[in-house]
Amino acid sequence: MNQPTEQQDGDTASAAPVPTVPEKLPERSVSQSAVVLRADQVEFDARQVAALSLISPGLAQAPRAQLALFFHFCVRSGLDPFARQIYMIGRTNWKAADNPDEPEKTWTIQTGIDGFRTVAHRAATKAGESISYEDTVYYDSEGNAHEVWLSKAYPAAVKVTVLRGTSRFPMIARWDEFAPTYYDRKQGAYVVAKMWQQMPAHMLRKCAEAGALRMAAPQDLSGVYVDEEMARADAEAVVREAEEATRRLREAAGLEAGDDKGGNDKGGDTKEESAEDSQAGDQDESTDKPAPRKRARAKKAAAEAKPDTAAESDEAPARAKRTPRKSTSAPRRAS
Repeated sequence: MNQPTEQQDGDTASAAPVPTVPEKLPERSVSQSAVVLRADQVEFDARQVAALSLISPGLAQAPRAQLALFFHFCVRSGLDPFARQIYMIGRTNWKAADNPDEPEKTWTIQTGIDGFRTVAHRAATKAGESISYEDTVYYDSEGNAHEVWLSKAYPAAVKVTVLRGTSRFPMIARWDEFAPTYYDRKQGAYVVAKMWQQMPAHMLRKCAEAGALRMAAPQDLSGVYVDEEMARADAEAVVREAEEATRRLREAAGLEAGDDKGGNDKGGDTKEESAEDSQAGDQDESTDKPAPRKRARAKKAAAEAKPDTAAESDEAPARAKRTPRKSTSAPRRAS
């Protein structure tokens, strides 16, 4: 009689509900979080912006209107920016150097391919539809189609087709349009980024899939890009920043193209330099040092070239003196 009682007690214990205290702890921790988005919010507060700046450096300097747009995308997509599901990245706008109306930075809202899939499937579910895919097609440089990419060479293009309801959304991503490259000083040439070297077909496929999903769910994904789509822009930004830093260093050292012209080698100043000197006033002696060095090198080269010319000039007069002596001695013997 005791055995069934013990078994019954064990079943009762296993079926007992979880204590109420542990259930309330997560709710209190979420509600008391300083960064969680609240239902009554219309924009990020100062603490949330500070937290987002840890994920995307420089976000605190973003315009308020741009932050409001990012907030709108977070609410509309349902992705958590504090869990790195969606984020906003600022890049230097190189057009601003020539056009004062251009902003100094351009801001792009990005997410991973998993976030894209989540948003697209959620949008289709709300509309009572489903999302599916056709088989991915890979193309080589000759335009031949492949079901699976097995070549060690980079694929020329990848085609992904998304099906939503009765609609079909194909997207072709070309390697030349998305593959990021950077300058390798050791090799002295531009090379493909490391991840794209290791998984070229996979990375290019994600770009094609993101474009197809954006067409299938434009209301929810327009204006949002996956990281792989922006990899080329990141690589170009790095190259431009490196070129700009090199240009500034050359300017500081006086090694710009304008300093290598013949006017400086002759010791004279060009019109542009004289105008700059008149506006700048007194300058540091360090800025004037590169030009004398060039003149010194030119003088040294000229000095090294002088002995050869001098030797040739000495031989010519010697020959000229010998001929008159022979001509004068002949008449004396005749007399």
